[in-house]
Amino acid sequence: MTSTTIFGQPLISVVIPAYNRARLIPRALKSIQQQTHRNWEAIIVDDGSTDETAEVAARLAREDERIRFLRQEKNAGAQAARNLGIRAARGEWVAFLDSDDVFLPESLEIRLKALIQESLSVVYSDCNCIEPDGTIKRYGIPPLSGWIHDRLLTHEGPLFQTLMVSKQALVRIGYLDEKVVAFQEWDTAIRLAKYYPFAFVSTPTFLYDTRHSDSMSQNYLAGARGYEQVFHKNRVRILLFAGPGGLARLYQTAASWYERAGERASVRRCKLMAQVWSSLDIRTAFWKVRKALHLTNA
Repeated sequence: MTSTTIFGQPLISVVIPAYNRARLIPRALKSIQQQTHRNWEAIIVDDGSTDETAEVAARLAREDERIRFLRQEKNAGAQAARNLGIRAARGEWVAFLDSDDVFLPESLEIRLKALIQESLSVVYSDCNCIEPDGTIKRYGIPPLSGWIHDRLLTHEGPLFQTLMVSKQALVRIGYLDEKVVAFQEWDTAIRLAKYYPFAFVSTPTFLYDTRHSDSMSQNYLAGARGYEQVFHKNRVRILLFAGPGGLARLYQTAASWYERAGERASVRRCKLMAQVWSSLDIRTAFWKVRKALHLTNA
């Protein structure tokens, strides 16, 4: 059994939601086993898979006592799977890894060091990305630190796989919102940032694999709906912080997601909302008046 402290290292619980990942999950687990931080537990949560994911995960758990296997009988989504893993976590700290991605060897050590040095509850990092053609490049996650709640309202934040959070913080926000269909990490970061300052480490800590057909980057309709869900949840705060123009820009971005998904009616709706909120933006209106006066006097 893994204790909460080994060799002076606190226990980190890595939560891995998995759906039909029998072929890929051993690779994800191997990247955890190769961590320089040695005191970890990996919690695989099978989300009602119809392939051999459960059998593979159970075998891996028998082979390494640090690996735990949980199963949801019905497919309830990644957020529900993550919540099940968080509730079962024995560690003081929780990290996340998707079953088709891999941690880089110092992933846990680097992020934990930043948390301890700065006495914080939330840290995230940059990552490297495997493109569909197999090339690897820096992903370029925005480097935000401190009290970043207002910034996150209008800018997407960390990916789940880059986050490390105290379990206590996740309990405080009521765990993850299982109703959000996409951009779930953005929603989670906004909710955490209400109560906690963030640390950021520029060193990439995981390899984001976008080559799989069910990758979030390929599911444009879910992306559009999730993006709109997140900023709708926070529209009052967005108006207070960024004004109508900030909300207009978010609607415009949602329209671009719907456009990639071929949802023309939703594109028109979001563009109309963007125009409405933009017309209410005093700053934008003032700029237009100044420009018109300048042209008249020229």
